[in-house]
Amino acid sequence: MTQNEFRTSRRRLLTIAVAATAAFTSGALTACSPPGSDGANAGSSSPTTVSTEIGSVPISLTLYDGAGLKAIDDALIAAFRKKHPNVTITARFDPDNVQSVNAPRVLSSDSPPDIARIGALGETVKSGLLTDLTPWASAYQWEKLPAGQLAQYKSTPDGVRGAGAQYTVASGFTVTGFYYNKELLSRLGLSQAPKTPEEFETALEKAKAANLTGIIAGNQNGQVATSFQFALNRTVGQDKLNSWIFGQPGASIATPDATSAAKTISEWAAKGYINRDTNGTQASDAMGRFARGEALFFASGNWDSAALQKQMGENVGFALPPAADGKAVAMSDPSSNFGIPAKSKNKDAAAAFLNFLTSPEARQIAVDNGFAPSGSGEQPTGNGALSTQVQKAFADLVLADGQVQYIQNASNGANAAWTAQIQLLVDGRTTPEDMLKTVQTQYEQDLGK
Repeated sequence: MTQNEFRTSRRRLLTIAVAATAAFTSGALTACSPPGSDGANAGSSSPTTVSTEIGSVPISLTLYDGAGLKAIDDALIAAFRKKHPNVTITARFDPDNVQSVNAPRVLSSDSPPDIARIGALGETVKSGLLTDLTPWASAYQWEKLPAGQLAQYKSTPDGVRGAGAQYTVASGFTVTGFYYNKELLSRLGLSQAPKTPEEFETALEKAKAANLTGIIAGNQNGQVATSFQFALNRTVGQDKLNSWIFGQPGASIATPDATSAAKTISEWAAKGYINRDTNGTQASDAMGRFARGEALFFASGNWDSAALQKQMGENVGFALPPAADGKAVAMSDPSSNFGIPAKSKNKDAAAAFLNFLTSPEARQIAVDNGFAPSGSGEQPTGNGALSTQVQKAFADLVLADGQVQYIQNASNGANAAWTAQIQLLVDGRTTPEDMLKTVQTQYEQDLGK
C-alpha cells in the first residue's frame, strides 16, 4: 500500500473508529516534577508529576501503528534504543485498513500500548483515551515547535482540534505541491515553475494551446481535491480554512471565498485544463501517465517522489502551490500522529520517545523513509535530486508557518462527500455553490451541529 492509499484508507475509516470510541472525559494537567519522578500517576489521563529522566532501569514500551509505517517505525525505535539502551520498544502493527477501526478498542483496553498512532484526535481526546502532554510539553519546550505543526497536535476537551492542550507529536509529515515536467515546461517557453496564480494560469493556457493536458488527476479517488484545496488555501486563507477543518464553532465552507476557489476548478475542467477522463482515472494511473509525459503538472505530495524520480530522472521537478501574497501555504499532515494512551504505565519513557521524534536523527530517518521531518532545524539530506527539492519545499513551508490540514479530514464523512461532489463539479453536474452547501450539510451532521 502506498502512503497516499494508506492516508486515504485512514480517512474513510474515521466514521467507524469514532463510533467505536468509549465516552468519558479527560481532565486538565498542571505540574511537572523534578528529574527522577517515577510517574506515580501512570494509568491516569491527568498526571500531576512527570520527568524527562528515564534512568537506567530496564523499561518496556509498546508502540501501536499501521503496518504501512513499519519501516520508519522500526528505524526510529532502533535509533532511540541507541540513546536509551535500557528501553525496549515492541512494535505492534495492524493492517492499515483496520488500524483506525481497532484504535479505540486498543486504547481503552486494560493493557494499552504506551505509544499509539491517533487518527480521530478530537474524538479520542473527547472520549478520555489520551494523556494530556502539557507538563512534558513544558519540560521539553515543545511550545517552540512550528505553530502549524502544534495546531495539529492540539484539542480542547470537547474535541475541537487546533486549540487547547497538546496530545500528540508526529513522526514525520506529508507535504503537497505540483510536480512538473521540465521538458514540457521548456517547450512552452517557460523557464521555471509558476510562482504566482497568474503564472500558473498562463502555463495552463499555454499547455491547452499546445494540445497538452495541463493538470492530470485521478479523480476516481478524489485527486482533483488536491488542486481544489490549493485554490481554497489562497481564497479562504490558512486560518479560516484550518478553523473549518478543526471544527471550530460557527465555521463554514459555504462562503463566497470558497465558492471562488470552486469556480476556478469548474472553469479549468470546462476549458480542458484537467484531463477529460479524470473521473474514470485512478490516482496511481494518473501518476504513471504524468511520468510518461502526458501532462505538464501533477498535483500530489512527497509519497510519489521516489517513483517519479525513478521513472523521470532529471526531467521532473516539484514546487509548492503558487501563492497570491508570496506566503507558502500547502497541505501537510502527520504520517503518524503519536500520542500516549491514558492508561499507559510508562508515560515518562513514552514522552521521551515523542521528544526524540523532533531530534536531528529522527528527522533524517523521516526523510530517508520518504516523509518530511517533524520539528524544525537544519534540513536533513534528501535521497536524490527530487527528494531534496521536496524537502527544501517543506522547509520553506515550515519557515512560512504555512502548514494547513486536508479538507478531507474535517469530519467523519468529509472525504466521501468531497470526492462525490468534486466529481460532479468537474462533470458540470453541480454548481460551486451547491457543492459547498452539500459538503457543509454533511459536515454539520457529522459534528452534530
